[in-house]
Amino acid sequence: MKATSLRRALLRMPCCLLPLAATLAGAAEEEPVVDAASLVQPALLSGPGFSVDPHVELRGYMARFTLDTPYGPLQADSVEILAEREAELPALEALEKVTRSEAFLRAAGDRIGTTAKALANVVLHPIDSVTGIPAGVARYFSERLAKIGTQAQSASDRVARRFGNEGDPYPDDDGPMTDGRDDAAGEPPRKKHWYSSIAREAGREFKRQVKYGKAKREIAQHLGIDPYTRNPYAQERLSALAWVGSAGDFGAGGALGTIGGVGAGVLAQGLRVNSIVWKLAPDDLRARNRERLQRHCRDELLIRQFLRRGAFSPTLQTAFADALDALQPAQGCDDVLELGMTADSDLEARFLVNALRLLDAHLGARAKQGTLQRVGAGLAYMATNGELVLPLPVDRLSATTDVERFLDRPEFRVKNKTVLIGGDASLAARRALTERGWNIVIGVRRAGAPPYARSGEPSPVDVD
Repeated sequence: MKATSLRRALLRMPCCLLPLAATLAGAAEEEPVVDAASLVQPALLSGPGFSVDPHVELRGYMARFTLDTPYGPLQADSVEILAEREAELPALEALEKVTRSEAFLRAAGDRIGTTAKALANVVLHPIDSVTGIPAGVARYFSERLAKIGTQAQSASDRVARRFGNEGDPYPDDDGPMTDGRDDAAGEPPRKKHWYSSIAREAGREFKRQVKYGKAKREIAQHLGIDPYTRNPYAQERLSALAWVGSAGDFGAGGALGTIGGVGAGVLAQGLRVNSIVWKLAPDDLRARNRERLQRHCRDELLIRQFLRRGAFSPTLQTAFADALDALQPAQGCDDVLELGMTADSDLEARFLVNALRLLDAHLGARAKQGTLQRVGAGLAYMATNGELVLPLPVDRLSATTDVERFLDRPEFRVKNKTVLIGGDASLAARRALTERGWNIVIGVRRAGAPPYARSGEPSPVDVD
């Protein structure tokens, strides 16, 4: 069909078919707003005390959900995070009851004196969020990070100058009620809160005398939640309860035990928390993760600096080390660490962890002793049988300009290659992959994944 005839056909076409027509005409695909039910099972869309906005914006191949909860609105920037936030709601209800109780406020008053009312105010009014709409994980497909080695080294240098070789790996956990902050690079300066000054004044002494961190991990374990969760409502209440409970004047565990209905099964459909995260102090956890990374990575300085990147919480660092240890690559570990050094958000850190988990889930025993490869800003894996595997733990892949350019990279010009997609892919994305010779597997069930695959089983795709 000539170009002029094609334009006339597009003008006569119904609006609902224009996106498909544009794709067939060779135009880049735009990420749409979709129904939440097209991405997740109905059980994740509503429940006791919460509901999910049915309209979901796809941004950077990840879905951005909005939850309405009794504690206020919550944003979840992927299907995985949605399942995690919903799984935290029973624990949040328990924390809410305890931190509103007379016994808690009385203990807070006795321990903190003039700050008791302010503490109660924080419990009732969680930390305000000034973060912008995230860009998803689009940066892993972008040409802007083609020279990632240089950028990773720059990030590494910045971290080294800030913390030194043996500095504090978890600066957000210095004091009570501070670890819900997101210090991602590029964010605007944040408003200082009253409890920031308290943390500065009391931080080190408080940690030594009342073992705040240990109390917080124990409470989180009792509730079955991640002690380093980025849920602002849970983080504020968890931190406040740990602060007061660690003083010995208030039995936090006993108070939570009287509520019941929580427990370690809370995250059954969300993030699988390795129990070691609850048991070990940050320094001990870092040493444990370093030992696992040293089995596969060679750059000692890079390992130490990776363990200080703010985008990876202690929980995600542990998940990363475990996933890498399960994969047991013969080469390429340092390349993955360099990618990790450039991660700017919790979402980007999860992407790398889940990419490793996708590889392990798909390849099984064949995954051992292969080679991890950095392709631009993305991650691929060369199995020992010569198969090139591209793990994409995205919610929905679209055939954007960046994706098509990424797929056209020379590193992918091989015959035996498979792409693993954790969620779904548009028709245009599937066609773009097929035209380039990729074997496509949709809905790969990795370790710790929430139940969002509509079919329930991974499925190879053949696009005519």
